[in-house]
Amino acid sequence: MRMRQAFKRVAAWMLSLTLIFGTSAVDVRSATAATGQIYSWPTILSSSETPKMIVTKGVTYQKFTYQTSSGPIVLHETWTDLSDSNVEVRPVLSNDKLEGERNETTSSMATRTGAVAGTNGDYFESNASGMALGMSTKDGVLVHSPSNAAVLGITRDNHVVIGKYNFSGQITARNNEYRYLTALNAHPATYPNGLLVITRDLGYWEMAMNATVVVLEKLPDGGEYKVHDILPAQSVIEMPYPGFVKLVAQGTDAIPFVTGNMKPGDIVRMTYGTNPSSSDLKYSIGGGPILLKAGSAFSDPVRPDSTPNYKGPLTGVGITPDGQHLLQVAVDGRSNESIGLTYGQLTNYFVGRGISDAMMLDGGGSTDMVVRMAGDTKATVQNDPSDGYERRVANGLFVYSKSAPGKATYVSVNDGQKLELFKGMTAKLSGFVRDENYNPLPNETITYKVEPATLGTVSANGTFTAGNTGGSGQVIASAANGATTSIPLTVFDQVESLQITPSVIDIGNAETQSFAVTGSFRGAKFAMKPEWVSFTTSDNSLGTVDAQGLFTAGAKNGTLTVNASVGNVTVRSTVGVGYVTKALNAMSNADQWTLSTRWGNVGTLSTSTAQTQGGNSASVATNYKFSAGSGLKQFVFYPKDALPIPNASDLATVNPIGVGAWVYGNNTNLKLVASFEQPDGTLIQGSNQPRVNWTGWKYVTFHLPDTAKFPLKLDYLDIIAENPTTDLQGALYFSNFQSVYAARGYAERQPDPDPVVTFADIQNHWGRAVIEQLATKKVISGKDPQHFDPEGNLTRAEAVTLLVRALGLQPQASTAFTDVPANAWFAGNVGAAVKAGLVNGVGNGQFAPDELVDRNQAATMIYNALQFKGKAPTGGTPIPFKDADQIADWAKAKVDALSAAKLLNGNGDGTLSPTKNTTRAESAVLMANMMKFGGLL
Repeated sequence: MRMRQAFKRVAAWMLSLTLIFGTSAVDVRSATAATGQIYSWPTILSSSETPKMIVTKGVTYQKFTYQTSSGPIVLHETWTDLSDSNVEVRPVLSNDKLEGERNETTSSMATRTGAVAGTNGDYFESNASGMALGMSTKDGVLVHSPSNAAVLGITRDNHVVIGKYNFSGQITARNNEYRYLTALNAHPATYPNGLLVITRDLGYWEMAMNATVVVLEKLPDGGEYKVHDILPAQSVIEMPYPGFVKLVAQGTDAIPFVTGNMKPGDIVRMTYGTNPSSSDLKYSIGGGPILLKAGSAFSDPVRPDSTPNYKGPLTGVGITPDGQHLLQVAVDGRSNESIGLTYGQLTNYFVGRGISDAMMLDGGGSTDMVVRMAGDTKATVQNDPSDGYERRVANGLFVYSKSAPGKATYVSVNDGQKLELFKGMTAKLSGFVRDENYNPLPNETITYKVEPATLGTVSANGTFTAGNTGGSGQVIASAANGATTSIPLTVFDQVESLQITPSVIDIGNAETQSFAVTGSFRGAKFAMKPEWVSFTTSDNSLGTVDAQGLFTAGAKNGTLTVNASVGNVTVRSTVGVGYVTKALNAMSNADQWTLSTRWGNVGTLSTSTAQTQGGNSASVATNYKFSAGSGLKQFVFYPKDALPIPNASDLATVNPIGVGAWVYGNNTNLKLVASFEQPDGTLIQGSNQPRVNWTGWKYVTFHLPDTAKFPLKLDYLDIIAENPTTDLQGALYFSNFQSVYAARGYAERQPDPDPVVTFADIQNHWGRAVIEQLATKKVISGKDPQHFDPEGNLTRAEAVTLLVRALGLQPQASTAFTDVPANAWFAGNVGAAVKAGLVNGVGNGQFAPDELVDRNQAATMIYNALQFKGKAPTGGTPIPFKDADQIADWAKAKVDALSAAKLLNGNGDGTLSPTKNTTRAESAVLMANMMKFGGLL
């Protein structure tokens, strides 16, 4: 409704505007787009997936890893083909009860029931009874009434459906008096006024408040029950005996109905179920919210997680349009390995997987996926639970193989991976046997054969020992009935290729780097001893390398190679020598730094003019004072204000490889450590910890780990003495703290555009785009940083401020008006506008800054501004407005000129409403159109 009213207000405005209204509905797009991106996900930089593993015939499992611009995302998924006679999907209750003393983990339920795969299930009362919140059906019998959340059902003909159900039920006394039932196997305390049915499926006793309990015996006719007892004033509801149910009556209507219409021996009729009917369901499990319906996103108002933009671990389930292919997904989250997804992001993932209907199951710490991996006999956890361990949950959704063990059909060894060893080495073979349905046969014996036999032998326990002759062949594994497989085998005895680590490195002048070499022998890799390798460089003027592979960079900047040779095989590493540095803090004022007191009295920080470097007039002196003793003695200091790395003004197209500072050393061998805070709050340290083994000024670089996430903040710098045997006292001086970039490949980008300025009260406003555009360009501003007041009226002071900013005029002092104080925020803008001929006073030496601006005045000001820029519109035929008689004489010519130029179109009904006040939003749009017409935007 608000959007419609806003549209009517816009239609009444005089500008030529085209308003494009977006929709707030979830936008779903295919994950198979040509860009390889998934809509609403952060940008996917790369992805990988494990090979698709057959869990059992009709069931597969895969793990997917995405590296994105916001961090890694890890998903696990199982596909189940319900049309395959080998498989069955069914939910399992924790300990086979709706409620008990303690819930089960997902893997425990899977092991107990023999599931081959599955996930955790419904949301549940985690801090109370542990009972699932939603509907539950077991073996065709409804055992828990539905909530308002989603339900996944498995029909009797093995199809999967997702929908919502309501509980319905009725009990009719012998005299035909009846009442509707409230719930099935629910907490009596939740329904203090109503009739609840309790069956043995509940599994646990319940508390009540002055309830009347009717004990009913089930009769052969499914809807008839015999009244055995009527127990008044009950506070504890025990489980009924086999063959019985209990009717719990509470409240001023339910109790009188029971006591006034029933007595022991009566036959009553009671039926209950759901609407729509769930009688065709063999199993069901609750969950929610619904994500997809018939391939389109569904905005489910029922969300157990109250946070609209929740991102973290998620469990979801979806079905294909035929209802016979089930996809179960577990998303890892809340960790460095996976940031998790939002509901909307998971919705779009399901769309990309060809799913038509999907819903959430319980997420967060409950998210769990178990799979029976190839060769295993039970399902185990494959995802990474965010709690660090499996949470006990109320139920789970599991997949089963219905087939009895068959004959040995598939043999696997080492997952089919090739076996490569150097002569004389050993390796343990891992083999297993599966039947025709890919189910394990753990008692089957595997025998091994090596071809040719000269390549090695396999012992009775499956240990392979390589022979002394190099060559290629295979290891053949056989089951007792003749099923076989083989894996490639290579035994090598000479080098064929080399690898050098690091293969690419950037270091500073005079820094050092050790190189390690790995040899490849017919595809397999082994560390090479330095004495086997000959090291050289391509340019000794840039650096030298010794016999142990230690490279020392020279004083010049440039790029060279370090060469490592074994025989006639050579490998090369590219080395960039030299840095590009960008200032972070001059370190010329100790008042900008703080010395931690955590380590006791270890000295002082001071500003020193005794030692200076790089044009600074002073440096930061760390006057340390360490007492002798065991352990670490630490001088920890840090910036008072956050020190982001890189600096926001840096325009480098690459991330820094470290930070650096000039340090005046005293050859004490003290250790220097730098610590940094990553965007997620985790801390990392520089990958090197330099020793102060020099005297005088030296540039020290703290290298960042390759895994560092930017932007960083400097956490602290640390000077460490390790187990000093005598008291240590002295000073180190620090100057010019900088971001360090590798000179090789360094480049700069164009500065980023100004960040978009927005306001809380325009998010759903028709003028948002124009307001944000002009606010970002600093033409307009809000009433305060959070509010623009788009429907507020425009004052003359605000109007001249808009014009001055739009035209780029400089404020001018003015004493022409008695109501414009010199210190008023708008005083300079009034002076500039009057000087430019954009606006005049209202007479009697008054400007009337708080007077509202009507459309006559707005049109005049806009025309004057265009005239000032030499862009005043001319020619054309003015619009003959029906209310032209309301146009002020002093504004008539300018209104005609603007309407002839199509800058004023009126209200759409032939009128202009020239005396109507102008709102702040309308003025923003008018100003934008003026700037475009005048070439200012």
